[in-house]
Amino acid sequence: MDLDGPLDFENEDPLVNPPAAIEKRKKVIGLDDLLSDFYKEKSKVIDKQNKKRKVTKVYDSDDDDELGKVAQLSQCVDECHSQMNEIAGDEDYQEWGLCMFGDQKAPLPIPHLDLDSCCLLKEFMDDQLNLMVGLSVNEGTTFLEGLLVNGWLTKLILTCARVEKLICKWTLNILLYSSKEDLRSSACDFWCSILLSQNEVNGAPVEIKWLPNYQELKEALEIYGFRLNSSQDVELTEADSEFQGPPQNIRAWLKLVTACCQIRCKNPIFSTSQVEQIAEILVLLLLDRGLLGLPLLLQECLTSVVGSFKDEEWVSSCRKIATSLASRVPEDMNCLRIVESVSGVDARSKYLRSSIANQILVVLLDHKDSDENLLSSLMSINVKEKGCNLFKTYIFVVLAENWLFSSKLVEEKPVLKDMWAVFLRNCSCQINSTDLRPYASKVRTKAAYLLQGCSCN
Repeated sequence: MDLDGPLDFENEDPLVNPPAAIEKRKKVIGLDDLLSDFYKEKSKVIDKQNKKRKVTKVYDSDDDDELGKVAQLSQCVDECHSQMNEIAGDEDYQEWGLCMFGDQKAPLPIPHLDLDSCCLLKEFMDDQLNLMVGLSVNEGTTFLEGLLVNGWLTKLILTCARVEKLICKWTLNILLYSSKEDLRSSACDFWCSILLSQNEVNGAPVEIKWLPNYQELKEALEIYGFRLNSSQDVELTEADSEFQGPPQNIRAWLKLVTACCQIRCKNPIFSTSQVEQIAEILVLLLLDRGLLGLPLLLQECLTSVVGSFKDEEWVSSCRKIATSLASRVPEDMNCLRIVESVSGVDARSKYLRSSIANQILVVLLDHKDSDENLLSSLMSINVKEKGCNLFKTYIFVVLAENWLFSSKLVEEKPVLKDMWAVFLRNCSCQINSTDLRPYASKVRTKAAYLLQGCSCN
């Protein structure tokens, strides 16, 4: 036994006695192996390219789908929009407004004052005060214009309590035709002051040697381009000329008419038929959008004209005014506007509003019988029919309301109130909330609202 030799377990240790290396045999690579490796690598490249194409195709298809959905949604929205426009087209384009003024004519020239015939200026020229002023005869017109603008002419006339014909005509022409605002408004104030002095109780009225008549005011309107009797006055047109449209002098014209009618009880400047024509003109002026800035002045003038009628002539005159207006107003939103424009709360304004609404209903329904038959025609309207013109039905509802309740007609004939309630019930109950016909919702809502008030009464 070799004591210096390794122990048995040490011989088994691979670190002490590592196993003999096994020599590997080299493999011979042939041509088939090279071809196989080449095709494997090529197939991997092809697979990678196919995967990229699939990813790109999926991405592009998602974009196409998204764009297709957007296009479909846009087309759907456009179709809905066009359908809604077709449904509500009548409502969108129903406007009120009449072009009552056409081409204006050349205004009348302001007449030159004959200073030798003007007593007021002649007396001033002879006065010793003129020695200080040094006013010549040629400067007389300019001097009077200065007095007019500064208000001294009005004060002088009110103090003298007399105005001569020459001054009256001169100031009236300035009022009606002057293009200068200061002269025009001053002449208007002058005439309003001397006319309204006739109504003063304590002070002495001014003695007016000459007053304007209806023909002169009518001639001024014709020069302004107002269509008095033309059948074209009911057309809604746009102004296409610088000489077309409401004139600047219409404000002064309205103020003059207001003052003339306020003194009609003491000094009847206009006849009854002339006042009827003036009232008709004023109501038509309320339909002109070019005068939207003058509603208060127009209403004040209309109230003055309506109040100038005598009690015994008012009822017949009101009927004539309403009949004439109903024959001139077109069958559109102007029917409602003309009734709403007579907005006075006094008894006569309400009666005029009721008469106009009644006469328009007579024209629209072609029914000239009794009030009961007129309401029967309204009750016979079948709002459920597709061919029913709900726009006209809406006009009927508004007109009938003003006709019945702007006067005491319902109090005098209670049966009319019952027939009115039946008509309203038909309009509110026989039109569904899903009805998309033009003016269906307006008719239903308006009728339901009026029916509620009618039931409360």
